[in-house]
Amino acid sequence: MNDFFRMSGVVVDAGHGGNDPGAVNGNIKEKDLTLEVSQYMYDRFKELGIPVTLTRNSDETLARNERVSRILNAYGNNPEVVVVSNHINAGGSDISNYEELNLINF
Repeated sequence: MNDFFRMSGVVVDAGHGGNDPGAVNGNIKEKDLTLEVSQYMYDRFKELGIPVTLTRNSDETLARNERVSRILNAYGNNPEVVVVSNHINAGGSDISNYEELNLINF
């Protein structure tokens, strides 16, 4: 297999959580949606036999340093790990459709 596609594992990060609800509209909270999407992704990766870890599997507050620690603790400082941090954009501005992809090597 081409080295470009070699992967040791996936870390799925459910954005926000706990006392950080993210975007809110009525009773809908971003933190709940990101957790649901992340749990689905986790289950699907497991079904496919891909090593996968979640940064959180419940409604808990994670400080930024704790979130990064959980990502690094999953598979170490390994460039063959993919990290997906889920967020749900809220409308209301001219940049509401903007998406950002960051490739970071810790």
